[in-house]
Amino acid sequence: MKVPAVVLLILGSVHLVSTDSHSISLMITFIFGETQFPEFTVVLLVNDVPVEYYDSDIKKIVSRRHWRVNDSIQETDIRDHVGANFYSAMKTSLNTMMKRSNHTQGVHVYQTFAACDLEEDTLSSFIVIEAYDGAQKYQYDALTHTQNALVPELFWSKITSDVIKQTFSNIYRPLCVRTLRRYLQEDKNILLRKERPRVRVIQKTEPHSGRTQVSCVATGFYPRRVNMTLLRDDRPVPDRELTGGEVLPNGDGTYQLRRSLSVSEEELRERHRYTCTVSHLSVDNKLDVNWEPEAPADAVLISAVLIAVLVLTALIITAIVLCRRRRHTGEGDED
Repeated sequence: MKVPAVVLLILGSVHLVSTDSHSISLMITFIFGETQFPEFTVVLLVNDVPVEYYDSDIKKIVSRRHWRVNDSIQETDIRDHVGANFYSAMKTSLNTMMKRSNHTQGVHVYQTFAACDLEEDTLSSFIVIEAYDGAQKYQYDALTHTQNALVPELFWSKITSDVIKQTFSNIYRPLCVRTLRRYLQEDKNILLRKERPRVRVIQKTEPHSGRTQVSCVATGFYPRRVNMTLLRDDRPVPDRELTGGEVLPNGDGTYQLRRSLSVSEEELRERHRYTCTVSHLSVDNKLDVNWEPEAPADAVLISAVLIAVLVLTALIITAIVLCRRRRHTGEGDED
């Protein structure tokens, strides 16, 4: 398997772990078969923000830094190699997997995700992951120089592995750090900004089951990295009981996250306290929002009130009847 030169030039990760952690990532897709999408696409992201784009229809790199006027690509390595190295390497890998899987028709996709994290100004992560038709087939850790190939055809030989190790150490690692720093310096107002999440707990009745869905919602935050926990009486609700949990983009460049819990009527009667707690780089402390079910009406109290109403109604009716009888009796005496 050939390693695309440019895949390793600009690497990134989608996980930011501290105020001094930043990432740059490259997502490459090669499609076999007839679709409405380009055969070959490359997207470069910094801190999860798209900054450059290339596809085989337009055959040129296009800036996605919409906040810049007349932006141009400065990295000559990217400009010179993306059309040739990426395309040929991805096509070779796709053909290898199609042959192995006996696929000759239909739509099939080969993808590469190349990534590095810079934490506290030190390269903390450096990986390349490859997948065929949505299933991971290969991973290379460039810091430990270990490879995990689930398909024998993708495994490097000893000679190739030694060459790749030297290339990563001497060329790609410093280039990754240098490129990431350049983007952060040029676009710090966008890439280094922090926007505070808005947090709330909402509840609604599930139409089919009649249960109550309690949802913890955070929206409007940047960067993407966020920690959300739903507590029941100050104890974390197990993940197996929750749905959701995927960070999704908003239309304004910020993100949103929702986690939901289905609560039965019996649990509502137990009156647990639910707390949505969110941690984010934009706030010093956790954001906590509480929700408690409304106190259910006590059955004995309801019965007592109902009996009291019935008794009162009976007394009123009796009083009205007695008054009418006395009135009729008085009228008869007058006659």
